[in-house]
Amino acid sequence: MRSFIIRRLLLGLVVLLGTTIVTFFIARVVPSNPAARWVGPRATIEQIERAKVELGLDKPIYVQYVRYMSDLFRGNWGVSIVSHQPVLKDIQNYLPASLELIISGMVMAIIIGVPLGVISASHKDRAVDHVSRTISIGAVSLPTFWMAMILQLVFFKYLRLFPVGGRLDLGLKLGYQIPTVTGSYIVDSILAGNPVVFFNSLWHLFLPALTLAAYPLGLIARMTRSSMLEVLNEDYIRVARAYGLSERRITYQYALKNAVAPTVTVIALTFAYSMAGTFLIEAVFNWPGLGHYAANSVISADYPAIMGVTILVAALYVALNLGVDIIHAILDPRIKTN
Repeated sequence: MRSFIIRRLLLGLVVLLGTTIVTFFIARVVPSNPAARWVGPRATIEQIERAKVELGLDKPIYVQYVRYMSDLFRGNWGVSIVSHQPVLKDIQNYLPASLELIISGMVMAIIIGVPLGVISASHKDRAVDHVSRTISIGAVSLPTFWMAMILQLVFFKYLRLFPVGGRLDLGLKLGYQIPTVTGSYIVDSILAGNPVVFFNSLWHLFLPALTLAAYPLGLIARMTRSSMLEVLNEDYIRVARAYGLSERRITYQYALKNAVAPTVTVIALTFAYSMAGTFLIEAVFNWPGLGHYAANSVISADYPAIMGVTILVAALYVALNLGVDIIHAILDPRIKTN
């Protein structure tokens, strides 16, 4: 197991190194003038030239990359050209809102998607199966921004059930001071014992989390259905039926346990995908998360911020893939030898 993990870690480091090379050089060859943005709109030519020296932009690009990686290994992720704050500090400020949104969406997707796939497989080619397949295909196929706007139109404009965006009502932001512990309003309000902020943050979270849950929900349901159909045709399932075990026990105690491994892979990969997929959702719902920060960084050609967000998302992908590989190796020892 140790050599298996070491091999996976080395492969992950190679992926991260390749990601930094590609992102750094692409971000730097895009036509822009970061030195001018650094000193402001009314900067003189002399000030821009001094900014180039200060930022190291007067050096060859490969020297800049070596310096960037050297700083990165020392924990210095660079300074944002727009906010003039350390990138790591910016990420720490924006990441909790995105994690709150992504975790809520993934919990929704798992709670709905796994039972949907199981029910669909258990009732193959019946009306329930057709309905669940239609839901899962529709959830995967719908464009995220379109679904977000439809939900806003229905639940905010016509039904008046949920807010159009933001994390809290403006009055609560001004009237309640919640100590920041994790950055998540839900967790911090629980720790502070403030039910008003807790329920208001849940109220604001529902629509963006539901939008984010749509795509992973469809994938999880379809993968669960496919795996369950394969397992339900195994010999040991027929034997269990021959012994007279109840269909519910066969489905949830024996079949689902052996069919869940591919679903775990899909959950892990869609979690990482959701980190990048929040860009549009956060823009539509005015959600101040990492996607909002990354979108503004791309628009303003803030390359240190772009690098920071890219490395974070890539590291998350690698970590989740490693976790999935380890789980698969534990469940199926043949994987380690292959």
